[in-house]
Amino acid sequence: MGGVHPFLGYVKVNLFIPPWTIDHALPGVTGMAKTKKKKEPVGGTKRELVIMARPAITVDDIRRDERKKNLLLLLYALEGQGGIYERSLNYLLYWLKTEKGVDFGYNFYLVGGVPTSKEVREDITALLYTGLAETDPRTKKLRITSNGKEFLASQGIDKQRLEEYKQLVEEYRPNISAIDAQIELTTVFSRPGAPRRRRF
Repeated sequence: MGGVHPFLGYVKVNLFIPPWTIDHALPGVTGMAKTKKKKEPVGGTKRELVIMARPAITVDDIRRDERKKNLLLLLYALEGQGGIYERSLNYLLYWLKTEKGVDFGYNFYLVGGVPTSKEVREDITALLYTGLAETDPRTKKLRITSNGKEFLASQGIDKQRLEEYKQLVEEYRPNISAIDAQIELTTVFSRPGAPRRRRF
């Protein structure tokens, strides 16, 4: 039924909507259709690709960071040993902090007795990214580059501190060599086709 509203002057139309055409049921009202839930696809999972932009670190950032510069200076002191494995470097920094009181500003936590530091990993990545340090393609050890030496020279190398680092490195040389031997042994036996270790 329809007609003109006597006061507002518009046409009022009364519509009859069958209850089975309504998608959403109203609580307490009978005769309404029940809401049907959409079925989720069963054969796969949704994955979202999240891309996060991270600011690139520059040599100027290293120049303003004393911790990274000291780490680079330690790599300079390790040059005579042909570099150092990252795990061995973590050990050395941990020993210097806990046994000698020489704190480079890193926090360590032990995992199975192995010292690990997120900050050391980040600083190594920064030095590698800026080309001040590199990984030896043959030995896989970390070492300072010629650019790293030039960078330290431009900043004014603290020769006294460098000599102190060299003396500490020499003192801990046997400890470092022992860790290096463990790493190299593990690497050899982890290669495809490597002989199995005998069990006694």
